Amino acid sequence: MVITMGLIDEDIRTLDNILKEKNSELNAHKKSRDKFQESARNSQIKRDNFRNMSRDLMKTNSELRKERDRYNELTRQAKSERENIKIRIEELRADGVRDLEALKTERDAFHRQVVEYHAKSQDIHARIEENNERIDSMKKLADEAHEQSIKFREAADKEHQEFVRCLEEIRRIRDELPDDL
Repeated sequence: MVITMGLIDEDIRTLDNILKEKNSELNAHKKSRDKFQESARNSQIKRDNFRNMSRDLMKTNSELRKERDRYNELTRQAKSERENIKIRIEELRADGVRDLEALKTERDAFHRQVVEYHAKSQDIHARIEENNERIDSMKKLADEAHEQSIKFREAADKEHQEFVRCLEEIRRIRDELPDDL
């Protein structure tokens, strides 16, 4: 009987050690899973922030395009007026009129407008191009963050599966124990 009690005590200690190891393993999987889930959430937040910044820049570009198009239209109008004056000057010269300074001054004024409006349009276009590069960069960073989030979620799922497997082992061991222990 003493031998049997000694064996039972030893079996209980062995089972107790096994349960402690399994609980430790269970907690390690839980902790790892939680870290992966947090990393996945952080990656999703990064992704969303990059997407929002990209969207904001696209809205800015839309407004800049309208402004650029307005300057392009002003440039076309000023060019048209300048060309009309050039034609009038040529016609008047053909008719022998020599005092054309007022028309030349007007033509030069329209030419300055053409140059000014064109320069503003080009400056705006350059800003649009810079924003497009930033948009492309933001989209790439958003895609990378999304991919990273997927990898973290997959790793969290694996850890969760191990957590569940470990929990089932602990339950199975406890279910196999006699009720009086």
